[in-house]
Amino acid sequence: MLLHAVLSLEAFDPSGRIDQALRAGVKRMAMRAHFHVKLAHGRPRLEGVPARAGHHASMILGMNSSFHLKIRHFLHRLRYQPMDAHTIRYRLTNVTIVAAACMTSCLALIPLSPAAAASSSPSATPATHAAISAAPAGFNLPDANAFAPVIMLAPPGPDRAHRAVQLLDRQLGFQRKIAFHPQYSTSLDELLDHLPPRQSTLIRASAYYGDDKVGWAKLPDGAHQVYVSGVPRDSDFLYTTTPKYQTPEEPFRMAGSFALQPASDASRDGASSLIIGSLGGELETDTFGGGALVDVAAAILRGAYGDLQPPWDTTPGQFNQHDRASDQRFRRDLPHLAERINHYLKVTNILDEFDSAGGPYVLINFRAEVQPETLKPFPNLYKFYTDVMPDVTANSAIKDDHGNYWMKSGFVKGTFYNVLMVRNGMLTPFDDHYKPAGDPIAIDKIISGTHRNWSSARIHRMGMDFGLDDLNFVATYSRKGNSVSLDSRMDAVPKIVAPPGVHQMAMLVANDFMRTLAQGNGGLLASARSDDEAGNYRFKGGFTAEFRYSPALEFLARIGDAIADANNSKVRADERKLGEELFDAFLKDYNDARPKILALDGASQQGK
Repeated sequence: MLLHAVLSLEAFDPSGRIDQALRAGVKRMAMRAHFHVKLAHGRPRLEGVPARAGHHASMILGMNSSFHLKIRHFLHRLRYQPMDAHTIRYRLTNVTIVAAACMTSCLALIPLSPAAAASSSPSATPATHAAISAAPAGFNLPDANAFAPVIMLAPPGPDRAHRAVQLLDRQLGFQRKIAFHPQYSTSLDELLDHLPPRQSTLIRASAYYGDDKVGWAKLPDGAHQVYVSGVPRDSDFLYTTTPKYQTPEEPFRMAGSFALQPASDASRDGASSLIIGSLGGELETDTFGGGALVDVAAAILRGAYGDLQPPWDTTPGQFNQHDRASDQRFRRDLPHLAERINHYLKVTNILDEFDSAGGPYVLINFRAEVQPETLKPFPNLYKFYTDVMPDVTANSAIKDDHGNYWMKSGFVKGTFYNVLMVRNGMLTPFDDHYKPAGDPIAIDKIISGTHRNWSSARIHRMGMDFGLDDLNFVATYSRKGNSVSLDSRMDAVPKIVAPPGVHQMAMLVANDFMRTLAQGNGGLLASARSDDEAGNYRFKGGFTAEFRYSPALEFLARIGDAIADANNSKVRADERKLGEELFDAFLKDYNDARPKILALDGASQQGK
């Protein structure tokens, strides 16, 4: 939720994921770069745009926008060094930082509905052990408020909690405008009317390169661009076209661009066959930067546990006193959000806790089913969910070269799941049997790194599976103070999933497009960064890729457009309504917790 305050920008969308029921989008636009809070599911995808796969897309190009660890040296053991210049000794290539921690904040403490408790653990008995007075080393005390990590949003110094609350207040006010109340100028509406729907924007990009109705700004190097800016206006956030790119120089202003340019080697197949497309944007804030968000995430991880007391779990997935303890803490600190989440989700597991020679550890093993009937007040979203989502399966895994996991997450025909491990309050690798497979990592100590992410997405229709497998990205992460950067590049051609016979046709239609996307211009590149600029913070995001025009793909895209146009805008309107409902519940809990957050300043003074 804290990441949502900055990174869920309605004007941006280059690294989304398969849309769930709780997300809003921008009307038919490819010139965006959303940063969703659920980075664990984050991946640019095609709902016509490789930056975003939405409602009826058959191809989903994935990249988990995670933060990672650097391959530095090869040694026989993984060793953690608690120092600012943190390095990882070992071939460790896959660690999610913000994704894992932010997911932990939502998943480790997410409430359990009474129905879920009864169905998932019918033989469970109430816990009889006494409450612990202190948590094991590395974990927060059990009575720590869930909002305590927000203090990390402000730099160290006097009245840190007061300063953090002031910053978050400003950011949350902005968040409501940009996420839930987007407005479009007449010029932007006209531009959208001339562009294809986002389901096929990039598939059909080259056909629009020479279309003067789009209103391109034509640059000397052959690039054709359009520009958009966004500013807060009363309770809304207004987007409009601009004649040139206007770098935001005031807080809560944004700028975006969408560009097409013939590839340098396009002549081998015809000037209009190969196009390099890029979209990007930036947002100026005066609240907090990416480094502070990583610090908040690290603090959240330290509170990701149930009770850390025996009797311990024996197998993953058992609902027992550990889950109930986590649920109780969530209800205690976020009762309004807990009630809303319980209304929409049936949670069947939250976490598992095990003991070992190295001390207890926590397996965040969250599983929840959407309760479709609760979506009926949102009729368009309800229809979309019941028609489409029960047939969708999407999985993502972040692993190292030794086969160890740092995160597993996905959506399987109506059920969300997310798995990661915490030991001593830090992220920990685990094996296929959900056992610790290395030393824990303090994510706020990492200064650079790389990782590899794998994902797949399928839809089951007419007794057959269609989709993509082996969507692989290699990413590099670096941090210096509050400045954070992440670059992810596709490094292999995804595999098309289709039944025999149909598969050959799918390969004929889409294989060249996919190969060009993965290999052309160095491969699809998505980037996100936060720069510290003397008290202001600039968030930037975007992607660049080469696209090969295919008449056959365009024909299929037009069919998809006809389906999606009838639903997308209405579905997204319902998504925004639902999202704002959850946002309001969170805000009530945050305001109720304000005195406890501010009291941390007094506790800090007493501790000196």
